Amino acid sequence: METSNTSQAHAAYLFLEERIVSLELRPGSALTEKQIIEQVGLGRTPVREAIQRLSWEGLLEIVPRSGIVVSAIRPEDYLRVMEPRLALEPIFARKAARFADASHRARLAECATIMEKAAETSDVSVFLKADKAFDAILDTACANPYLSKVLAPLQTHSRRFWVRYSRDRDLATSVDLHRRVMSDISRQDEEAAAESMTILMQALNDVALSLTR
Repeated sequence: METSNTSQAHAAYLFLEERIVSLELRPGSALTEKQIIEQVGLGRTPVREAIQRLSWEGLLEIVPRSGIVVSAIRPEDYLRVMEPRLALEPIFARKAARFADASHRARLAECATIMEKAAETSDVSVFLKADKAFDAILDTACANPYLSKVLAPLQTHSRRFWVRYSRDRDLATSVDLHRRVMSDISRQDEEAAAESMTILMQALNDVALSLTR
C-alpha cells in the first residue's frame, strides 16, 4: 500500500508539474484542493503529498484559509535560478560523462532524436518532455543523488521560465545545444561535456539577463 501511495503521489506530482511548467495552470491563479483532486483524478492523500512537494519547490503557494495559488513568474527570478545552474550543471555533465553506461548512452540517443523531431515540427510540448527526460538520464548517470536533488527543482523552474520567455525563439538552436552535451557525455569526454553544458547554461542565462535590462 505504501508503494502504491508513493507511486500515485509521484504521478500526481508529474501531472501538476507539467501543467505548471506549460502554463496551463496560469501563474497567480487560485485553486482549491478539491479542484486539483478532480483535475488529477487521484485520491486526496497522494494529491496532498504532490501539493506539498510543489509548494516546497516554490511552484505552488499554500495560503491558509484561501486555497492554493500557482506561483507567479517574476523575470528577475530567472537569473536567480540560473546562478546555481551555471555552477552546478557542468559538474552534473562531467559526472554523467564519467559514469554513463551503454543504457544511458542509448537513452541519450533516443532523447536527441525526439528533440530533433520536436524542432522539425515546432512542438514545444514534446521538446519539454524530452528535456525533462534528458535531466532524468543525467540524474541516474551522474552517481551523485545529492547533486541531482539540488538541481531538479531548478531545472523545473528553468523550463517554466523558458516557456514564458523563450518559446518564440529558435527551437532548433536549443536542440543543437542539448545534442552537443549528449554527444560529449556519450563519448565519455568529461571536459567537453562540462564545456558544452556551460555553453547551454550561458545561452539560458543570456535570456534571463535580457529580461532585466
